[in-house]
Amino acid sequence: MSQQLYAVLGPELARLKPQYTADSKVTLDGWTDDILAVIRRVSSTFTTSLFDQQARRVAAGTISRAEADNAEDFRKSVNRAVGVDFDLITKPKGMVDYLEASTAENVNLIKSIPAEYFQRVETIVLGGMKSGLAPTAIAKQIQEQTGVSARRAKLIARDQVSQLNSDLTRQRQAAAGIEFYRVETAKDQRVSGDPSGKYPNAKISCYGIAKQDIGYGPGVYKVSEGATWRGVTNLHPGKHHPLCRCVGISLIPGVNYFPDKNG
Repeated sequence: MSQQLYAVLGPELARLKPQYTADSKVTLDGWTDDILAVIRRVSSTFTTSLFDQQARRVAAGTISRAEADNAEDFRKSVNRAVGVDFDLITKPKGMVDYLEASTAENVNLIKSIPAEYFQRVETIVLGGMKSGLAPTAIAKQIQEQTGVSARRAKLIARDQVSQLNSDLTRQRQAAAGIEFYRVETAKDQRVSGDPSGKYPNAKISCYGIAKQDIGYGPGVYKVSEGATWRGVTNLHPGKHHPLCRCVGISLIPGVNYFPDKNG
């Protein structure tokens, strides 16, 4: 977006520089309208049906890969010898509808990023022109904003995949008749709520959730209910908070879960 924008914006800024550096205040016509027209012409390319199709392809591809990876990881996590119906695990009832809804949600997220980006660019450009900044200085601010937008897009993508994995795992656990899971953290300095980690005062403590015992054993929760922490309910691994890295280990009585010993 940045290169495409500045390819047309740069020459226009240079052309209008004598006008906007001489202006003492912003007007509702003249260079203001000219520069907004340029920005909005570029931004319009991200609202076309072609961009919509591209966004849908990207979202569908991401969802499909995440679903396939999740299915494989889940198969590996469950002991085949216990007689679980793996057809149900692979494609439980309602999975297709859920994946379609997830794709639509991700399409909307992808489409929202350019809109927010160009709104911010308009603010940067008009603010820079009001201050009489050189085109190169305005360009630098746009580049910085591009970096912010790129980082935000990556964070959104990571969080969406994490949440998708969490939901898929619980659907597969429920379909297989698995009632409980055990929360396992990433076991590093970034685990939220770890007293010796980077975020000891986090509102939602993955560290605490993985250790608290509500009657089923330390860090063990019902698939249908999840955990509760500081009044927040229905917390599940991968969705405790944005970018949560916890996983829910499926527990099978007599195999890797012995509830009688926990009570």
